[in-house]
Amino acid sequence: MLSYQHGYHAGNPADVQKHLTLIAILQRMQAKESAIHYFDTHAGKGHYDLADAQAQKKGEFRAGVAKAIAVRDALEKNSFWADFFAGLDNANAEATQQGELHDVAKLRYYPGSPGWVAQFRRSQDRHTVFELHPAEHAALQDRATASKQRHTGRVVHGDGLAGVIQQLPPKTPRLLVLIDPAYENKTEYLDVAATAAMIMQRCRHAVVLIWYPLLPAGRHALLLEQIQQQIQQPILQSEFCYQESAGERGMYGAGMLVVNPPWQLEQQLTEAMQPFLAQYGEVATYQHTWLVAE
Repeated sequence: MLSYQHGYHAGNPADVQKHLTLIAILQRMQAKESAIHYFDTHAGKGHYDLADAQAQKKGEFRAGVAKAIAVRDALEKNSFWADFFAGLDNANAEATQQGELHDVAKLRYYPGSPGWVAQFRRSQDRHTVFELHPAEHAALQDRATASKQRHTGRVVHGDGLAGVIQQLPPKTPRLLVLIDPAYENKTEYLDVAATAAMIMQRCRHAVVLIWYPLLPAGRHALLLEQIQQQIQQPILQSEFCYQESAGERGMYGAGMLVVNPPWQLEQQLTEAMQPFLAQYGEVATYQHTWLVAE
């Protein structure tokens, strides 16, 4: 099944949480000079126009990145958010014609995960992204070609879960993998767990980020159970609930797993998220726990 296109959801609250976590880990890992190979298993387009029909259909970015911009001054005192807004400014430079994006009305573009990594990666780092959906891959490849791959890295048309395993071990000293499928196929929860376990078998010091949706059906519980059983390295779990769960459908939050997280990441992310969390009222929560203890 290949119906999912992230353009309908780009910049929503779960995206902001995922990308802030990604930026935080990049910032921490880049404190050392040794090279990193970054893999993205489900890259999407890599860059989204929030004025197009997909993004405007539900306008999910208004409940996500737009809320962050509204309190930018408070947020960017934190170094993770400072990098987030720097990346957003860069993506929107032509649309705003200003140095910084403070006005929500001028928000036009939102980077996907490949775009965020490309903006911050160093000359010694490597970057490989996978996308299986034909239309999404075509858009990603067009952007890579136009930018000589600076904005998206090496683009591979194919199954990212299988593809990343085939690329291991990397030639670089360190490895960072983001796994964030749509989970439109119920088997993906087990597939993700199996892939993460294989990555850790081949590269025990890898840092692996796993995103999952919080849905009323609660199928992510199977993912967590399998990950806990199959991986021995420490795993930090965070969950961001930004609205109440209502009915039998609809995402009310999202979770992130970080295998081999940088030291004190949970405290630093908790502090960073608090001003953003306040934009959602009393219903919102952001919690960390250790799925597998250090």
